[in-house]
Amino acid sequence: MKLTGDVNDLETMKITGSEATAELQQFLQNVSKQSIALTEEMRKVDSLHNAKVADSVLQPQLEAIQKKEKEFEQDFFAFAEKTKNPANAVFAISQVRSPEEIIAHKQAIAGLTTRFPKNTLVKSMTDKIAELEKNNQLSAGDAAGGDDEASTAVKVGMEAPDFTLPDPNGKMISLKSLRGKYVLLDFWASWCGPCREENPNVVKAFQQFKGKNFTVLGVSLDKTKDQWLAAIAKDGLTWNHVSDLKFWDSSVVPLYGINAIPTNFLLDPQGKVIASDLRGDALTAKLQEVLK
Repeated sequence: MKLTGDVNDLETMKITGSEATAELQQFLQNVSKQSIALTEEMRKVDSLHNAKVADSVLQPQLEAIQKKEKEFEQDFFAFAEKTKNPANAVFAISQVRSPEEIIAHKQAIAGLTTRFPKNTLVKSMTDKIAELEKNNQLSAGDAAGGDDEASTAVKVGMEAPDFTLPDPNGKMISLKSLRGKYVLLDFWASWCGPCREENPNVVKAFQQFKGKNFTVLGVSLDKTKDQWLAAIAKDGLTWNHVSDLKFWDSSVVPLYGINAIPTNFLLDPQGKVIASDLRGDALTAKLQEVLK
């Protein structure tokens, strides 16, 4: 294998001599294009919603977006099924954020065990999916409400670990400084397609509930300040943001046991986690429940 590029700009690094890497890079480029297109469509629909356009106009557009989101997720499974590289297959499936979708495709995922019987990554993933299915069956009611927990070190009922990181201006902000409010602790990054796709939902929730003792703290796993700030501006993320710009070496990653983004935690005014990994309508529904 040969790596060519600038160590300070790893996203433009070119790798040759690895068929698996070339395959994954092409896949990620396609995912990025689809994610950007979906985010743009969501932003347009959100603008129509803010302009109080009639539901008869909005609903067909929302349904069309939901259909595209479904198709988008299917691409991850399709890629996992056709790739000859087990690491690529595991990576693709790990990007699917819906536990229900993962469980629905458990037979296809089980096929990876047949194809790669000795691969430890595949075994680890299938073991986690089996545990996920078990937990999903035990708490089906909570799952319908969006309270599924990701495989992180921080669980519902725990006090969220405190940390202090700089905002874009260098001001140090601690999580504890937000006590007294409900806080959506949102882990994301400008380079993360699924994060950018989810941002319009967070924006919508923030606009709807920011006057009801609710705020958002965005924690980015970016490594380039300019790209971080550009994403904040482009996606209209008008809440507090912090980052140490250390990518996956960020101090918050081991603190919260994060292994994928987007990941979020909803904290009560005392700093206790009351829900995690709230997406789309599930986020709005949970906020409506607690911010009566």
